[in-house]
Amino acid sequence: MLRKFWLVLVVLACAAAFFWWSSLEKPAASASPAAPARTAANEPANPLPPVTETPAPDPGQPAPPQAMRTPVTPGMIIHTTDPAAIAARQPDPPRGPAVPPDAARDEADNVALNLRQYGNRFGGNPAGTNAEIVKALNGGNPQGVRFLPPELLRLNEQGELVDRWDTPYFFHQMSADHMEVRSAGPDKTLWTSDDIVTR
Repeated sequence: MLRKFWLVLVVLACAAAFFWWSSLEKPAASASPAAPARTAANEPANPLPPVTETPAPDPGQPAPPQAMRTPVTPGMIIHTTDPAAIAARQPDPPRGPAVPPDAARDEADNVALNLRQYGNRFGGNPAGTNAEIVKALNGGNPQGVRFLPPELLRLNEQGELVDRWDTPYFFHQMSADHMEVRSAGPDKTLWTSDDIVTR
């Protein structure tokens, strides 16, 4: 009985050694002769992008301020009483002689865009004076929708929408669904060469 036990043990040890030896030989035997050996001259098939290290922020330095601006979709009414949101609101853009011409044109384009949004919703532009048009855009319409976002809602004492130079915009009704928006520009005089006109 003891002899059979040792015989089985020897057979199992030999089988384990054989399997271990064959597993070591397989990678070398299964290598494809068609695959070229990779040398320093060969480029890798899938090069990895270089790793760029981002320097860790200095704990002694405060983090740079991030612009916090809530996107405003024309036609949406936005109310907030959150003090943090009010404090994070960006200051008014520059006005007067320091106004970049592109910024003033972008603002006039945004006013025209909100007029088109109103026209698409109600089937035509609001009519009347500057103050009447602003009232219609700012909730005085059948559905009470406000089309002017807070950054565009800059009014004078008469309730007129003014440009970056505090001059009221001139709204020219060209058709029922087409309106021209004119800013008097830096000289604050309409119908001169520096006027900003958009439709």
